[in-house]
Amino acid sequence: MEDPAAASEQPNPLDAGPRQEASPLMATRDSGNDAGMVLPLVGPGPSAPPAPPAASSMIRTVCVIVVCIVVAFGAGTLLSPMLSQDHDGGGEDSSPFQWIWPFGPQGLTNTTTSSTRTSSTGTTSTATKTVTTTRTATTTSTSITSTSRTSTSVTETSHTSTSMTFTTTGLFPLAPFSCLSDMNLGPVKHPDKKGIALDDTTFSQCPSLTTVQWPNAKENITSLRLFKAWDATWSERYDRAQSWMALKHYIVSRGAKVLYGTQISCNETADDTDWLFVKELMIYIGREHVMGVAVGNEVELLHTQQTCSKKCAEDMFQGGYFYTKVMHRANDLQVMNGFEDVTLTTVMGGFVLGGSPFVNTKEAGVLDFFKKIYANFGRRWAWSWNTYPYFDPHIVMDEGPWHTCSKAMMAAINFAPSSMLPGQLRELRTRMQQVTGNVDDTMWLTETGWSYPRASTLSTVMRNCAEWSTNEAFALYYQGFLEWDLSLGPNVRGLDHAFFFTLRDSINFGDKENFGLIRSCKSRGCKMRHHEGVV
Repeated sequence: MEDPAAASEQPNPLDAGPRQEASPLMATRDSGNDAGMVLPLVGPGPSAPPAPPAASSMIRTVCVIVVCIVVAFGAGTLLSPMLSQDHDGGGEDSSPFQWIWPFGPQGLTNTTTSSTRTSSTGTTSTATKTVTTTRTATTTSTSITSTSRTSTSVTETSHTSTSMTFTTTGLFPLAPFSCLSDMNLGPVKHPDKKGIALDDTTFSQCPSLTTVQWPNAKENITSLRLFKAWDATWSERYDRAQSWMALKHYIVSRGAKVLYGTQISCNETADDTDWLFVKELMIYIGREHVMGVAVGNEVELLHTQQTCSKKCAEDMFQGGYFYTKVMHRANDLQVMNGFEDVTLTTVMGGFVLGGSPFVNTKEAGVLDFFKKIYANFGRRWAWSWNTYPYFDPHIVMDEGPWHTCSKAMMAAINFAPSSMLPGQLRELRTRMQQVTGNVDDTMWLTETGWSYPRASTLSTVMRNCAEWSTNEAFALYYQGFLEWDLSLGPNVRGLDHAFFFTLRDSINFGDKENFGLIRSCKSRGCKMRHHEGVV
């Protein structure tokens, strides 16, 4: 029998070398094998002294002894495997404790004690059975203690007691998670070409609660977009090793693909540290699960942030910092065995359409950047875009004094070729063709979504439209995304992949946004539902 204490002293997975599987919590569990839980029969105790002459009271006493022992031992034998049954990562877990407590130390301990004692004149027989089961992510141990003794007493008593104690302290639930709802918004069209952008809340606080299925639908999620591999500020409150183990279990067990992101900022030391985390996580999870690497997210907007100095803004494009970092990341992948051909990209938004074909100022020299990038990487480069009709500054209110936005809603929530999202993506593909000469370059939609309740970052006139940030608007936009075939209109190549933002409500640069399909790590229910009974 494996000692749980010894199991907990396995090497830290982050100390393992490249390509080493050093994750004790990720050991595969065989749900069909409860061999560790087989309970041996408790043997008979020492022979009792000869009974006195038969009497009706003695016969009743013996019958009570036999019945109580059978009931006590039988109940313990049946309950113990049920309470400690292990579940395979790919199946459903019926235990209600798997999702209620996602934040305590790892482990699940069930204790069942059955005791029967009957005493009568001349004979006392005591049988006690204690079954203690301790379960962690990798070990299950069972101990059984039984005693039997014979003595003489002058009293007659009968007592039966049974107690069960559940202590559930799992750091992350062991079972796959999908939020609950009475609202079905599926089916999902092209589920192999759609994925979820993973928010910081889920990644740092409850990565094992990444949903297996699309919320409010039945199809499985097949891809994730990670904005980062880890944030150094998270380490004060959360354990990177545990989070990575849970994330790897989710990705490997589902066969999912990951678009990894690495930051570009005004702090070169922070950028390089972030890239070290990304390389380590990619190696830990495995090359076969890498969809691509995105270097920078909306770098063209960096000069608009208050924290960006004038020198940083000019160095980013005009000074070549951004382009140089992309080349450094590509060179690092070149010397990582198996990663030499990983698809590269950067993520930009609608701001780039401010030039022909792309904006090309000293603070946002996007056109010159793309020309040099395509000359180096050609078809290895994917073109990735963030598009949010929710934040579009060109949307206007309906005419009249009633503060309605019906026309804007119809254009923004619709996924028909003539609507806002496909229309903007179609324009972006046309601009791409002007740079590369190709009509079929790889094109990804890396973010789109809707906010309910209203996002604190919404600064357009739609703040004055009550319908814009409602539950109904959110549900319609999400359903439209699920049913969308990724087409952009006639005679135009559609998208190759699309990510929805995001799984849970989160904080963006200190501002609360409500783009999540689930409210928080404590929520069992999906945000979209007809009734509020599931939280």
